[in-house]
Amino acid sequence: MLGGRAAAEAAIERAHHAGYSALVITVDTAVAGLRERDLRNGMKELLGSSLFAKIPFLPEILAHPRWLAAFLTDGGVPKLRNIVIPGKGPMELLDVSAALARAAITWEDLHWIRKAWVGPIVVKGILTAEDAKRAVDIGAEAVVVSNHGGRQLDSVFPTICALPEVVAAVGHQTEVMMDGGIRRGSDVIKALCLGARAVLIGRAYAYGMAAAGYPGIERAISILRADLERTLRLLGCQTVSSLNPAYITRPADWRR
Repeated sequence: MLGGRAAAEAAIERAHHAGYSALVITVDTAVAGLRERDLRNGMKELLGSSLFAKIPFLPEILAHPRWLAAFLTDGGVPKLRNIVIPGKGPMELLDVSAALARAAITWEDLHWIRKAWVGPIVVKGILTAEDAKRAVDIGAEAVVVSNHGGRQLDSVFPTICALPEVVAAVGHQTEVMMDGGIRRGSDVIKALCLGARAVLIGRAYAYGMAAAGYPGIERAISILRADLERTLRLLGCQTVSSLNPAYITRPADWRR
């Protein structure tokens, strides 16, 4: 929704022509969260246009000449080329926070997105049964239980705790996936036992890609797969499809 409805519709159209089969709508980022680490690291100053504001960070920047050379030869601060503002071009990275505040998504927005997109829609950022039901009623073919990696709202409800409630509410109608906290294959097992159809592993493949490019992604997936298979064997469970809540012990008061 960044950049307004015209930019969103153009992105949807590009995705359709590029052959994408499903559209994922993230609904849990109404505004930018208070990411204190970014503030400490001077992200606003470093991405801004003021050279004076960058002076305190010069020693750290100059201490990494290879990184600096690669950064500059790659074009410097990137633009968000997936968000094209009509008449202006790709959105500047520094404009994201203000754009988020202007682009608050509501349930009504899903109706016109449903009309603009001909394929399946996945709603990501669900933490309650009520929201899951509403997403399905509007036409979502799948939902993702997600708290945006815990980066948006401090002390937000863990997704593994919210998962059973969502599965009980809409699991018989649609696909339920889970995002957040997946660091090992055993974490995948836990989510599957509690009713998830699949899990998202954004950080795992992002870290792998940052470290070694495409081979790094393959390595990250192979680590997760090996640990998943090891956990299955240690549980005495023959197949992933045989996993069920009986493999999970959780406190009786583990509720919202």
